[in-house]
Amino acid sequence: MRIPVFVVVFSAVWGCSHAIQVITEPSGKVTVAEGQKDVNLLCLVEEPMDFCIVKVPGAPAPFAASDKLPAPVEGIKFYGLGWSKGSCGITIDTIKPSHDGQFECTVSVKGQTYKGQIDIAVSVAPEPPKIELASNVDSRNGEFEFGKKVTMKCVSRNGWPGAKLSWYLDGVKLTEDVGAEYSETANRRTNVEQIYRRAIAVEDNKKQVTCRAEHPAYPGGFMETSLPIKLKKVYTNEKQEVKKEELTELIKPKAPKLTVSSEVAQRNGAFKAGSNLVVQCISKDGNPPAGFLWFLNDQLIYEGLSAPFVSKNFRGNTVQQTLTYRLKPADDGKVLICKARHPEGSEETRLKISTYN
Repeated sequence: MRIPVFVVVFSAVWGCSHAIQVITEPSGKVTVAEGQKDVNLLCLVEEPMDFCIVKVPGAPAPFAASDKLPAPVEGIKFYGLGWSKGSCGITIDTIKPSHDGQFECTVSVKGQTYKGQIDIAVSVAPEPPKIELASNVDSRNGEFEFGKKVTMKCVSRNGWPGAKLSWYLDGVKLTEDVGAEYSETANRRTNVEQIYRRAIAVEDNKKQVTCRAEHPAYPGGFMETSLPIKLKKVYTNEKQEVKKEELTELIKPKAPKLTVSSEVAQRNGAFKAGSNLVVQCISKDGNPPAGFLWFLNDQLIYEGLSAPFVSKNFRGNTVQQTLTYRLKPADDGKVLICKARHPEGSEETRLKISTYN
């Protein structure tokens, strides 16, 4: 479905006192979903055109967009009222990832050429979101112990752009103890994750914690996944399950790493003052899991931290923690430090902060 938006795009022309206005529909930019049908892109001027040449992302070369000529690219056809009416455009039958980019029309009026542009963003639906429990959470038989803190992580993978995550308890939005969204982007695919921690209360019994992932390519705009909460019986005659033997050997984790969320605005490695810096510190393959301390220069940071999220495999424990920090101009030149503390020795990783206004 096409929603026309009208904004004037001006083209400056040397030696021409009357600037022609090229109007594009949609104006400036449009977001479409992969697989979307019949997407129209149109350029309009107030006078008849001599010709109209269009450049389409994914097409091998520019071509004339005319009602008199067939489009040389499969899956694309002419759209508009024709050159004599000052109108030319195309219809893309089915949106593909290759259509992500800039559509451009070059029109000639009385021997002078003018350009119009539409930025096309092709969105790709992520995989359905998933809730993962930290490995140090006791949830045998899907039951939780009253009063214990439960750390969980919602993950949305392989979307473009990344999904927007939020948490709910029986339909009520949760805001406390919700960490920042952390994103990693590669090859036009974004993974997003967010950590939530909750102390299980008696009244939580039989409720559901829900993670919602919002994305324009989802039918209806979002998808959800839920984790039912069931309180563990305190008094029982049932035979207790024998726990598997835990890894007891002390293993020093690998050196910690600091990574910046791909959604953080950067300019030549500098961050915008006044914006939120979202970073994640990760420590891998240690036993027991490492604990983090955060510093800005020599000042301890204790606000803006998510709960640590621990996952375990045969090599040891991986710990992740996300920091959200509001940057100030005075932070320029300071150093952000994540220190991983462990019985076998502590190590740290650093990020030098540069800011711009």
